[in-house]
Amino acid sequence: MGFSLFKLINFVNNNRQGVIVVFTHIIKTIFIYFAMLGIIRMMGKREIGQLSPFDLVVAIMIAELAIFPIENEELGIIEGLVPIVILAFLEILLSILSLKSTFIRGLINGRPEILIKNGKILYKALKGTKYNVNDLLQQLRTKDIFDIDEVKVALLETSGDITVLKQGAKSLRMPVIIDGKISYNKELVNINKEWLQKKLQDIGVDKSQILLATIDENKELKIYQRNGDDQ
Repeated sequence: MGFSLFKLINFVNNNRQGVIVVFTHIIKTIFIYFAMLGIIRMMGKREIGQLSPFDLVVAIMIAELAIFPIENEELGIIEGLVPIVILAFLEILLSILSLKSTFIRGLINGRPEILIKNGKILYKALKGTKYNVNDLLQQLRTKDIFDIDEVKVALLETSGDITVLKQGAKSLRMPVIIDGKISYNKELVNINKEWLQKKLQDIGVDKSQILLATIDENKELKIYQRNGDDQ
């Protein structure tokens, strides 16, 4: 035991510079690991499939930047964390702005697109979303749909998943107000803002108090208020 300890001490003395480099890498790795855990927790919890293109780019950039201070001996921990913290701050800031603005939310996350309506494939929508027919058919098969005529509406969600409503299914209910802002797909909702505003006046609800309002094909309005009251 004493001999082994003596050899270890002798090795450290003879390779002091190398040992310092190794311990520096270890300390940097541990510090950055816990720093990254904290940053990711601050950015929120979402599955990979739920990440917007912006979120995915930020995640990849942060992963790449985290390697630099570990590999580069001349780059300090603080200098290496600065660009990571800036990216995380931008991500959090845009997430907050997305909650308050439907325009920014649509700009960052995109909007759902109708790919099939009443058994008809909308070619312009496919072309605009860079979605090919083979991918569309494959997605439909995973939902046990082998005939396009069975589909009443197929929506390409911002996550890349396809939501399908079959012919003869219950009425399609779509959002018309989100976070107090009027926002709806004109191709799926046969109303206008004037009708919706008059409907809210008749009910006696201010749109600023509405967390979510949805409407079906029969123009039946369902309201979920911020205080938890539903109408």
